Amino acid sequence: MMIYKIFMTTFLIFTSVTIAYCQLRTLNDCSVLKKYKLQYLSLKDSSAYIMISQDSVVEYHHHEKYTLRAKIDWTNDCEYDMTLTSVTIPDFSYRLGDVMHVRIDRIEHDIVYYISTINGNSWEGKLRVVR
Repeated sequence: MMIYKIFMTTFLIFTSVTIAYCQLRTLNDCSVLKKYKLQYLSLKDSSAYIMISQDSVVEYHHHEKYTLRAKIDWTNDCEYDMTLTSVTIPDFSYRLGDVMHVRIDRIEHDIVYYISTINGNSWEGKLRVVR
């Protein structure tokens, strides 16, 4: 009986540690975002989404009427610099060549929380991973 209790305790501790590690990995593993479609949750335009590949990004706005294209330089799995190369969005605030730094704070389930900074302006936002 004592061996059974020791076995069950060890099993529960091992299982708990494994589950906690897997959840932590899910929250901090941003490498999955290097080739995904992400939908903006923090913009009024609910049709806006982003397509990320390893070294470029295209944002689609207003039901794909307008686009923003940029080159991505990943500094680590959860941070990148995005250099604006093309934009068709009317009255867009930034110019070609401007660099935006993006840091992924965390991923909870399919929600990506990030902070962007460009030309001294910073903001937080949320994206949903679309599979």
